[in-house]
Amino acid sequence: MYPVAWAVVEKETNDSWKWFIALLIKDLDINDQEEGWVFISDQQKVK
Repeated sequence: MYPVAWAVVEKETNDSWKWFIALLIKDLDINDQEEGWVFISDQQKVK
């Protein structure tokens, strides 16, 4: 497992996640939903 993307946003919201995943899907050229892609986030929020 290797990290393939990283983003910095003002606030972690549903909209920022949708934006990030949409760009990731576009950049990785994921157009076949039967491939079984899995996206995992394990980053901790820093205060």
